[in-house]
Amino acid sequence: MQDNFQIIEQTGALNNLRPKDLDMLKKCDSKLGSTLCGILRHHPEGIGVTMDKQGWVDVNELIEKFNSFYCQKRYYLTLPVLMEVVRTDNKQRYGLKGQMPNLMIRCRQGHSIPWIEMDFRQETPPDVLYHGTILPFLDAIMKEGLRPMTRQKVHLSVDVPTAQKVANRRSSQGKTVILMVDTEQMAKDGIVFYLSDNDVWLTDHVPPKYLSLHRAYLG
Repeated sequence: MQDNFQIIEQTGALNNLRPKDLDMLKKCDSKLGSTLCGILRHHPEGIGVTMDKQGWVDVNELIEKFNSFYCQKRYYLTLPVLMEVVRTDNKQRYGLKGQMPNLMIRCRQGHSIPWIEMDFRQETPPDVLYHGTILPFLDAIMKEGLRPMTRQKVHLSVDVPTAQKVANRRSSQGKTVILMVDTEQMAKDGIVFYLSDNDVWLTDHVPPKYLSLHRAYLG
């Protein structure tokens, strides 16, 4: 994983984080984060920000165009605010590279943009990985396997608690289900796996023969 914390420290931005910024983040952190991820994963054109083929955007341009587009909202971006969002993100979804004034940011995975060509590392996975979902989706998954849907790749979790967190995002729609993925056999059968910078396992498709029910319960 790239060392975001070293890059953040080099900017010195957190020294300029104001009380009003911290108050805004306390009130709007979730909404600000989801909006930012929406731009960096799905719709950079929505605010007119330029993105390269590996998902990187210029931090200065992002801040300027974000604030212009969302000027009527309660949340905003400055360099200190953006660095604090990156630093405190519990999923470490963001990657940084470069240094000011040419600092770049991207989401590390989860893109739906068809022309994005992420530089994921091809790796051999653990023998078993996990996927969290909900009961209404189970029949279709067991018939068709796991597919990326709106994303570029299928996301797999390294342990049950992480998979459960994923399933819980949809728990209002049905009973949560944890699937075991026989990644050892998949790798032996020549299926390729990738590891993102924040240690999420990715693959193009998981056929149903590699899936089994680990546990299902009300979340």
